[in-house]
Amino acid sequence: MPKSTRYNAKIQIPNALVWVQCIAFVVLYGFWILPEIVGFRNTALVVGALAGLYPICQCRAYLIKKTAIPLWLMVGLFFWATFHLLFFSQEYPLQLLEFHRIWKYAALGGIFALGLGISLANASMDAKLKNQQSPFWSVIYFGLCLPVLTYLLKYVLTTYGANLGLQVPDYLKIYFGSQPYYVPKTDYVAFCLPVLAISLGQIRALLITRSGLVVRDCWAIAIYLTIIVATFFMFFIQDIKNGMVYAALCVLLFGVLLLFGRSKEKLGRNAFFGLIGIAMLVTALYPHIQKNHSWSTLIADTKVAFQLDKYQQWKYAGAQGYPNNEYGEVVSITNYERAAWFKVGLQLAAQTPMGYGLVEDSFKKMTKARWPEASSNLSHSHSGWLDVVLALGFPGFFCILGALVLVMRQGKRGQDPWGQLVFWALLANLILWITTEVSATVTFAVLIFWICWACGLTLMTNNQTKEMQSKEV
Repeated sequence: MPKSTRYNAKIQIPNALVWVQCIAFVVLYGFWILPEIVGFRNTALVVGALAGLYPICQCRAYLIKKTAIPLWLMVGLFFWATFHLLFFSQEYPLQLLEFHRIWKYAALGGIFALGLGISLANASMDAKLKNQQSPFWSVIYFGLCLPVLTYLLKYVLTTYGANLGLQVPDYLKIYFGSQPYYVPKTDYVAFCLPVLAISLGQIRALLITRSGLVVRDCWAIAIYLTIIVATFFMFFIQDIKNGMVYAALCVLLFGVLLLFGRSKEKLGRNAFFGLIGIAMLVTALYPHIQKNHSWSTLIADTKVAFQLDKYQQWKYAGAQGYPNNEYGEVVSITNYERAAWFKVGLQLAAQTPMGYGLVEDSFKKMTKARWPEASSNLSHSHSGWLDVVLALGFPGFFCILGALVLVMRQGKRGQDPWGQLVFWALLANLILWITTEVSATVTFAVLIFWICWACGLTLMTNNQTKEMQSKEV
């Protein structure tokens, strides 16, 4: 007879409610980066947040557990943002505007994500106790893939639509500049790199947990590989250097974990797939590096960029040209500006440890205040994490980073596929925020969403393990 423990109390969440949350997620994640369709996005956000309140209330007893520490760090972030607005604000009207726009957006997304995570984790535990498979993973993964699939559809229609005699509407075309339906490169990285990393994690999980791959597993691996290749293709076509580098790092980690994993009996098979992954990596990177001469001058351009006083062109966003590097060539604009702005951002962060207060454009405001002659076209330091420090100060930065790292550790103990999703998605977010210009409304909100989603998925991790052990007694 099962041993009575305090973990035996079961959380009852109707399947219909979980389906509502999943559908809302598919709509939200699929439309989040697409312009001119705010109505769909906001409706899904509100529906998801309202649906998430029930599982959160049902799970309130777990909020005092150790696994809730990352969640409380996220709550602390919102308290700090409010405190900063009231007592440290340097531009109160602009910060208040962001509070009503970005922070309200992030809060709704956080509630949505937390409730969704709790529901999915609870449904997964129920299915495992009944020796069944949860039906929700396929829907969630489809939603995660929608930004990549939408891009592929746009690419086909933009490239071949006219030849096929199709009248392609503007919203189904790819634009490379400021147009009504233009999607920034940074948004592609923020939304598509996590699904690439998750796909790698799921392949690794199948390889290390299955003694033999059945047809279903092979089909799953084929789908994951298709999304990985499609994401690399998108980064290559859009010429997104950050995306290529971080995708390569994820594939490299995947290969290393397979080659040097603990599973000795599957070593040959895992080594084969690990080498295949590394071979794909080389195949994807070689043409990209050949196409971008700036990789070969990265170090030389950075040396010039770090001499802020000698070469001050970084202040003017191209209006006064650019200096030459040690090879006598004009520096790569992206190399030079990113490196110079990063060093300037570090100096500004050291001078203002409590932050300026604006999620968007704190770097611009602080640079303009110190160097009045600087161009008004400057906006970000091109490092997402550094922009967070400039905006929210070190207290806000450590709330976000602390929650992210802690919940990543908890994810390793979670049930698959959610444990793999937590670790690999947050790993992707951790690295993409290093040198990507993602401190903006949508990308900041999706970072909060990912962390809160992971908090929900791992909130009951230790308690579920104890509960399942008690069932076996």
